[in-house]
Amino acid sequence: MNITTDTPALMTREETARYLNICKTCLDRSPIPRVKIARSVRYVKADVDAWLEAQKVSAPRKECKA
Repeated sequence: MNITTDTPALMTREETARYLNICKTCLDRSPIPRVKIARSVRYVKADVDAWLEAQKVSAPRKECKA
């Protein structure tokens, strides 16, 4: 087992909020999966990216009336 490649990238609350460009309060209220380690909260970057990908919505298509 290679620790460097098998260990998920963990981000702090501050790092995750900065990564998503949202405030820490919004992050706390979000349904993004988090990991609690003792008294610390961490976010797995792959989980954050997967959640972000799932939030994509397609723009409504507008008809061109030319």
